[in-house]
Amino acid sequence: MLVKIVRRLEDAEDLLQATFCEAWTRAPSFDPSRSRCDSWLFLIARSRALDHLRKRRPAADLTPVPELATDHDLTGGLERVEASDRLHVALERLPEEQRRAIELAFFAGLTHEQIANKLEAPLGTIKTRIRLGMNRLRDSLRDR
Repeated sequence: MLVKIVRRLEDAEDLLQATFCEAWTRAPSFDPSRSRCDSWLFLIARSRALDHLRKRRPAADLTPVPELATDHDLTGGLERVEASDRLHVALERLPEEQRRAIELAFFAGLTHEQIANKLEAPLGTIKTRIRLGMNRLRDSLRDR
C-alpha cells in the first residue's frame, strides 16, 4: 500500500519503519473496541505516506510503480474475501458523493486536496463526505 501511495520503494521502506516506531510508542492508546490492529496500522501508515507526499511537493517522479507481489496474506484467504465482499456491499449503499470520495482516498491513495481538485468541490465538503461515509461504513459493517 505504501509503495502505491508514495511511488518509491525506498520511501515506502522508510515510511514502514516510521509506522512501526509510531505504533510502538502509541500502543497504549490502541483501543481494540474501536478497530482491528491491522486497520489501525494501515491508518498510521497511510497518514505517514500522505504527510510524506505533502512535504515533497511538487512531485517530479509520480510515475506508477507496478504492484509488488507478496507471498503472505494478512487476513487469510476466505476471511479476506468475505470482508472484501461486505465492504463492497456497504460501499454500494453509500450516497454516490461519499462513495466516490472514499474510493479516491483509500483505493486511489489521493489526498483530500487532490480529491477536491479532481471532483471540483470545496476541500471542506470532501472532508465532510469522507467522514460521513466512513461513519456510515463503520455502522453498516458493525451491524453485520
